[in-house]
Amino acid sequence: MTPHIRLLAFGSAGHAAAVALRRAVLRAPLGLDFAPGQLAAEAGDAHLGAFDGETLIGAAVLTPYGEGVCKLRQMAVSEAARGTGAGAGLLAAAEAEARRRGARRVVLEARLTARGFYERFGYAAEGGVFTQVTLPHILMAKSI
Repeated sequence: MTPHIRLLAFGSAGHAAAVALRRAVLRAPLGLDFAPGQLAAEAGDAHLGAFDGETLIGAAVLTPYGEGVCKLRQMAVSEAARGTGAGAGLLAAAEAEARRRGARRVVLEARLTARGFYERFGYAAEGGVFTQVTLPHILMAKSI
């Protein structure tokens, strides 16, 4: 399966589905939810969705992060779609969108369990391990 990746308009039904997926994959297993105002602050971000037909199977957020830099955030793939290329497709689409927006570098804060995934696509760790949303993370970056 090759997922179809597309931009999702903030506030659209697709965006709402992406938020629900991010909540289910990234927050609910930790007993967390989004803080009030957190989602509203994403209005200027690029929201990407990975689809198998019309079914949303992955989501990611790309946030402007200073001169020539975008931050990849909240990348999530449904458990059933892991290993299908949805994550790789989302990552490639996010990098393409970052370049389109004038970025030369993408940064992200990866859960340690996802470090190997990002390393396979050329991301390198910068700095040490830190805790975020109760889990160990590491800052990673890639020039694009």
